[in-house]
Amino acid sequence: MKVQLTYHDNESLTVEEVVATAVHNYGKSVRVEVMPESTIAYDLIYFGLQRLMTHQQLSMLYDRGSDYQSEVRKLRQETIYNVTELIDQVIIDNESRVG
Repeated sequence: MKVQLTYHDNESLTVEEVVATAVHNYGKSVRVEVMPESTIAYDLIYFGLQRLMTHQQLSMLYDRGSDYQSEVRKLRQETIYNVTELIDQVIIDNESRVG
């Protein structure tokens, strides 16, 4: 019997955590798709940024030997740089489609 289950997980921090919970609850044959809350652009962007940043941020949090605030600033700058690259690419792509 195939059962489809959809729910919103507001507790897990990573996709891997969601998958591990599903495997624990439903067995190794479980199929898990983790998606943003909706297809609204801001939800997609938030989900993408969360996927890009969370693992690194968690590593920083648990590695108390480093200067967390400084490391977070660096992560933020790197992420902004990468997002800026994507924005530039979208602009270029849009211009090439119009022109």
